[in-house]
Amino acid sequence: METCIPLPLPDDKLQYLIQQAKDWALTHGITMRTKKNPNSSEESTYAPHLLLPSPVPRQLFEQGCAVQKDFNLLYHRVSQDYEFLKNALHGAVQVDVFTRRLWDIYETVRKEGISQPVSLGLFRSDYMMDCSGNSHSTQNHNKKLRVVDMKLKQIEMNTIASSFAGLSAQMTQFHHYILDLCDVDVNSSTIPENSSYNDLGKGIAEAWELYGNKSAAVLFLVETVSTNIFDQRWVEYGIHHHNSHIKVIRKTFLEVHEEMDLSEDKVLTLSGLEVAVVYFRCGYSPDQYTSEKEWEARLTIERSRAIKCPNINYHLIGTKKIQQELVREGAVEKFITDADAVARIRATFAGQYSLDLDAEGDKAVQMALDNPDRFVLKPQREGGGNNTYGEDIRTVLSGIKDSEERTAYILMERVHPFSFKNYPLRPGSEVRCMDMVSELGIYGVLIGNGETVIKNEQCSHLLRTKTLETDEGGIVAGFAAMDSPYLV
Repeated sequence: METCIPLPLPDDKLQYLIQQAKDWALTHGITMRTKKNPNSSEESTYAPHLLLPSPVPRQLFEQGCAVQKDFNLLYHRVSQDYEFLKNALHGAVQVDVFTRRLWDIYETVRKEGISQPVSLGLFRSDYMMDCSGNSHSTQNHNKKLRVVDMKLKQIEMNTIASSFAGLSAQMTQFHHYILDLCDVDVNSSTIPENSSYNDLGKGIAEAWELYGNKSAAVLFLVETVSTNIFDQRWVEYGIHHHNSHIKVIRKTFLEVHEEMDLSEDKVLTLSGLEVAVVYFRCGYSPDQYTSEKEWEARLTIERSRAIKCPNINYHLIGTKKIQQELVREGAVEKFITDADAVARIRATFAGQYSLDLDAEGDKAVQMALDNPDRFVLKPQREGGGNNTYGEDIRTVLSGIKDSEERTAYILMERVHPFSFKNYPLRPGSEVRCMDMVSELGIYGVLIGNGETVIKNEQCSHLLRTKTLETDEGGIVAGFAAMDSPYLV
């Protein structure tokens, strides 16, 4: 795939752009705390990012934007269907402790009665651009790839802590600046505008208004170690932009446990301050629940009248098992009656296979054992670094193929994206022209009240890019870097 300018760059030009890039990033907030001092803003550095915007086929970018509202609505409706969730997650709940603990919270609040029917979803649907239909392999970046043969394939639907809305918006302006230095004319038709942190901040502000108490606060539930605080701050500033009177507080699970009080009418207060909205930037990984105190805090939040982003329903629908079950014939159609919307959704599906202990699961296990390079083995986890690839799939499945443990995973067809040249910038690392691949994320906001949809919008995007030989894709996890799409 052709890049925005011919590569590699002459060394003098490259060194000039590298210095400009680092300074611009630090000046404009494309930043993270250091691993050495992750809880102090006294030390920060630029976030990993690409020197140049990376090529993305225009029609695939527009396809991802067009289908986001469909996905928002689909996942919202799935969240309202107890029987579908119960049947889909039955196997995972039996063998995966983390999924079971989440499910227990869901069952508890459901039996007690839902205290807050309003739900806030800040979703992100992630895709890769598959070129396996081309006659050229992923590695052949110098060959002419036909866009008509490329397909947008969904990798996952993120329903909790959908990050990097803040930094991604800054990347758009960064790449405008860098291409200006390269004498390349750019506008919003080649590098799309990106207002993601403002869009997500507006969604939180609108949920706060629905709560109905102007003295109540928005709680950012955060990790004890927070290298990515500046991305979160951008969303906070987005809230302030829409309503400067909203108070935002940041607390860890343990701080919530220490300060929380739940009144008889389910009002959640922290040290006497009422909480209107809880925005989870934590709680998606088992290692974030180090004791029963975190689980008690999570259950108390779910029991409360505070609007959760996400509530426990939304958290559960983000599991890989739900994604796999929706690929089944008739599953999407159960929730979406618009035939055009169904077609848009299904066009993005990659092959997904259940590993339940039945004939269907046995067949999927054998497919993976016979040809592991065709698949990705996925557990019910978020945050990067959890998936299994290649020969490691054969190793894992050989050990659990006759065990219920296999039902904690799903098998997904591996997507083969096109590659291109670019320069990744990482603190402390040499900058070299490398073979890269990208993953496109499209953000969406949905506010619901039970089955009623109050707001459903697609809003902006995220592009993460990694080296060709890297399987995983998380930025905080250290696998990928921030980028912008250059539409071709």
